Amino acid sequence: MKNFIKENIVLVVGLTFPLLLILVFFASTVIPKAMSVPPQYEMLFTTRVYDYQNTTDYLLDFHVKDQKLAVKVKQREDKHVNYDIKRLMAYDAKTDTVREIVVDIPTVIASAVDGVAVLNETKDMVIDTSIVSPDGYTLNGPSYSGGGMVGGLFGGGHRDSGFRLKKGSVGYKIPNTQQNYYYNQVQFIGWVIKK
Repeated sequence: MKNFIKENIVLVVGLTFPLLLILVFFASTVIPKAMSVPPQYEMLFTTRVYDYQNTTDYLLDFHVKDQKLAVKVKQREDKHVNYDIKRLMAYDAKTDTVREIVVDIPTVIASAVDGVAVLNETKDMVIDTSIVSPDGYTLNGPSYSGGGMVGGLFGGGHRDSGFRLKKGSVGYKIPNTQQNYYYNQVQFIGWVIKK
């Protein structure tokens, strides 16, 4: 066996080096995430959904005032059909789930004062609008990765349309649970620090 390795050192290195690289890259991506604590706070954000079967006569604008989420409902002045509807979403990294917080527009309009209302579903939430969560995570948007000199010549490179929560080298990608949601149009609202 020793003689075979000595006589075929180039072959042995050529076969083992790629395997070692695979192990190093695997370890560098899996170990930090396994050793870290996932984000402890739900993140609220809005996104858009294209719904060609339903239109909306109202525009929704979400904002945080005094650590409470408020929604401003405004009737559309433009009478053109609009299928692009804003949705309120919550991402929980502990369970790796995204859920929609449904906004009942008639109820919001009935309870609004000067066009602004607090949602029943979020009235008990305390929301922090800091860019960095209390446990150190931030929302990172899509990125474009070049393919380098050789990859650039042959059309290499790719666009990563996913959003993720990052802390150092650890990232948690927000799952795209419904294909018609435009996750490249994510608008950050805040971190739910108390429910």
